[in-house]
Amino acid sequence: MRKIDISQIKPGSKLARNIYNPGGQILLRQSTILTQKFLDRLKAMGFNAIFIEDGLMDDIDQDETISEKTRLQATNCIREVVDNFKYSRTLQVGHVKKVVTGIVDDIIMSSDLMLSLSDIRSYDDYTFHHSVNVTVISVMIGLCLHYDYNRLCDLGLGVLLHDIGKIMIPVETLNKPGKLTHEEYHLVKQHTWHGFEILRIEPEMKITSAHVALQHHERYDGSGYPRQLKGPEILDFARIAAIADVYDAMTNERCYRSKIPVNEVRQYLLDNSGTLFDPFILERFLEKISLYPQGTKVVLNDGRSGLVIRNNCLDSTRPLLRLFWNDNGSPLTKPVEINLYNDVSLQIVEVVQ
Repeated sequence: MRKIDISQIKPGSKLARNIYNPGGQILLRQSTILTQKFLDRLKAMGFNAIFIEDGLMDDIDQDETISEKTRLQATNCIREVVDNFKYSRTLQVGHVKKVVTGIVDDIIMSSDLMLSLSDIRSYDDYTFHHSVNVTVISVMIGLCLHYDYNRLCDLGLGVLLHDIGKIMIPVETLNKPGKLTHEEYHLVKQHTWHGFEILRIEPEMKITSAHVALQHHERYDGSGYPRQLKGPEILDFARIAAIADVYDAMTNERCYRSKIPVNEVRQYLLDNSGTLFDPFILERFLEKISLYPQGTKVVLNDGRSGLVIRNNCLDSTRPLLRLFWNDNGSPLTKPVEINLYNDVSLQIVEVVQ
């Protein structure tokens, strides 16, 4: 199966993975044959990409940092916790802790994998999926920093609830497609204080975890908000979350812009190492980023092209490829698999978006 931009999918394609609505119920089941009506409806709901069986990678299992079951549980949990808080002003921290434990367990089991976040989300469902992804990335970084199990869980708990303060911000302001006014931007920035005030009074929440909500927009050089903290003045949990938050936001579609390719996001992070981001933590994270996620179409220096089917944890620039097209774009007689790690004469020269 392969994740494909929905604008490139033709009627008659077969769905390779369930699609869920913002309430967590199945919208379309795996193996559904997609009609034009289905595709138009998915576009209208804000879905930008889905998994289909395209005949090129149907035999390749998608690498997952966490299982689809764990992801769904986590997404539904944060949604339910937020909805419950809106009406009762009580936070179900115990429920969140169980979900965080599941995330940590999955990441420990898949610690030899490169980062793989292949969720399907609509614009309206962005916040919940974003919180889960930022948690996954943060726990993975924590593992690279040799945090023990309990510390990983404390980190995950703070990060999964890092945006809880956005409950207090008008939805139309959060989802505004255009540029925010000065007043609107000031209002949005208050979510850090709101989140901290919500979390710090919870008896099951450590104060270090609560500070993730307050400090995840602080920057290493002191240019962030709300308190312009610098370097080690920012708690390590928040320095981790800051990197994870920016990475997931940039590599996913938003209502006001398209996603940015991983290699460009990686370069942005590198360019801001030591200024916006903690250089040591960033270095650990970059070791786990795959420059060419599974399913990416790439062109080699000999002109042939194909798809990435596996990443190489020893060198993310040299994945395992399945080549389908020759140097003039015509199909090869038979697909060819090449492990770039074992063939130094070949290299990727272009990513086809």
